[in-house]
Amino acid sequence: MDRPNDRPLDIVMASHIVREMICFPEREIGPVLGGPTAYCAVIAAKLGARVGIVTPVGDDMPEALLAPFAEVAVDTRGLYRVGPHSTNSLLLYDARGDKQILYPQRAPAIRLADFPPAYLEARAMHIAPMDYDVDVETLRALRTHVALLSGDLGGYGGAHSSTHPDPREQRDPKALRALVGLFDIVRASLEDCRHLLGEIRDAPDTLPGRFVDWGAKIGIVTLGDQGAAVATRESTFTVPALPGKVVDTTGAGDSFSAGFLVEYLRCGDALRAAWFAIAVARHVIGGTGGVVARRMPTRSDIEALLTSHPQPFR
Repeated sequence: MDRPNDRPLDIVMASHIVREMICFPEREIGPVLGGPTAYCAVIAAKLGARVGIVTPVGDDMPEALLAPFAEVAVDTRGLYRVGPHSTNSLLLYDARGDKQILYPQRAPAIRLADFPPAYLEARAMHIAPMDYDVDVETLRALRTHVALLSGDLGGYGGAHSSTHPDPREQRDPKALRALVGLFDIVRASLEDCRHLLGEIRDAPDTLPGRFVDWGAKIGIVTLGDQGAAVATRESTFTVPALPGKVVDTTGAGDSFSAGFLVEYLRCGDALRAAWFAIAVARHVIGGTGGVVARRMPTRSDIEALLTSHPQPFR
């Protein structure tokens, strides 16, 4: 009988984690642990998945900020220290809730050689860069190893990125089509889509279908307080956001991604996974403080939340 640690991981998350400052008009939070990989790893692990991370950190990353990984038993063989600087981010929200991200310092890009060999045997891998920190060459290499490859477009020209496609690229997004085709599951926010595709003239719920047309098996566009739109090769549907108090929307999209992957690996059904993911995001935005274990839900938390709301597959 195999020991638990001999089994492949369920999900590996790869991108830069960040030492983050979050600035609202009326308050400032930080420094806190942030970044899509940090959010996704801690959430997925607390939901019960066996999770590993691949990320470089610098000498400026305090050990105390890394504590949430140990608290939820994230495998950190792929977390390595290199150089003086982690990726540091400054997340600025204006009075309307729109955000701007600045990167005063950056860690080196992630390459295939940075992945522990055992990580390439994981059931799924999620690539969610802050700002192109996993390049297309590395993605192509990973594609030959990984059974289920998931990606977030926020760091590939979307809202997290320091540069965005110009109008010509938005009209004829050849590079984006090729990128999307490398993934089995692709998620973007509506804000990401505006950066990547320019003015959105079509109904937002049609956007995930573009990702499927470009080669993904599942396309997802999260729509903030309107929920999420999902397309597969067989169907398209939307799931509404769940009601409740919103304290901090930082990490909402990453929460959806983590919840979706965990549940999709469990049941193989995109609709069930999307409802589960909506509930995970609902739970996370009800708290604040960056990536801390106490902010993140357990599976029982999510199951309790979903029992109080109608679901289309019942």
